[in-house]
Amino acid sequence: MPLPRPSLCVLGSGSGGNSAALRVEAGVVLIDAGFSPRATAARLAQAGSDLCEVKAVCVTHFDRDHFRPGWVAALVGLRARLFCHRWHLDELRRLRGANRLFAAGLVQTFSENEPFGVIPGVRAETTRLQHDRQGTTGYRFEARWAASLRHAAVHVGYATDLGHVPEALIALLAGVDLLCLESNYDAGMTTRSSRPSFVNRRNLSDSGHLSNEQAFAAVAAIRERSGGGNPRRVVLLHRSSQCNHPTKIRRVFAAEPALRGRVTLTDQRRRSAWLKVPAMRAVVRDQLRLASA
Repeated sequence: MPLPRPSLCVLGSGSGGNSAALRVEAGVVLIDAGFSPRATAARLAQAGSDLCEVKAVCVTHFDRDHFRPGWVAALVGLRARLFCHRWHLDELRRLRGANRLFAAGLVQTFSENEPFGVIPGVRAETTRLQHDRQGTTGYRFEARWAASLRHAAVHVGYATDLGHVPEALIALLAGVDLLCLESNYDAGMTTRSSRPSFVNRRNLSDSGHLSNEQAFAAVAAIRERSGGGNPRRVVLLHRSSQCNHPTKIRRVFAAEPALRGRVTLTDQRRRSAWLKVPAMRAVVRDQLRLASA
């Protein structure tokens, strides 16, 4: 029987919570855990999965909408590992009960440009991104469904909560099959909003969030570096409920006909379908990454 193809389900994305499930034969890797364990279990169940399948959580940063404190006890109970950038260790240690994670040996830190294994069949590379004081982490995952087959891997890029797109992120995500990227706000809606001016200044800054136009430009830059038709699918994350709207995003991305049918908008209140994409042949991907470097 063939092994299941790696797939990704965005369990929800927005200011109230962010989490995505990357599923391979060995289990599920959560990218952020911004919903409570109970809410996450409910959304996984809707998607035909189960909380006991979660083997690891890769955290972009420790804002509450990306990691809920209740996950400390849940990870200990699941014996699932938590991966975070070493710059975020102080924030993790301040969480109630975090010492239990360290005592159980479940915390694994990394620095950018240090590839590491997450669970069998999943490896990750990262880069540090500018956001507020401590920054956030952008990920590139390699998910395999047949470890003995060099070509049988899907590459997933994931970046959210960043005020601008640095060259390092474009280089990291070049060639991914599935690209998940923040498209947080519409500039006009933001300037006209009733939110405090200091909130708008923060979100519009290089340490805040990406506008629809910035997200579109980033996708275009990554596509230019990728070749081979990649990314096959673009998933847009973290849409502001006050300062953005699906029609605004669609209008911006409609400027590129090649993206028609490839763009998925995520939602705060509901999960996406399981997203599966054909993988670029490894030999082509390797050639493109060498050329990009």
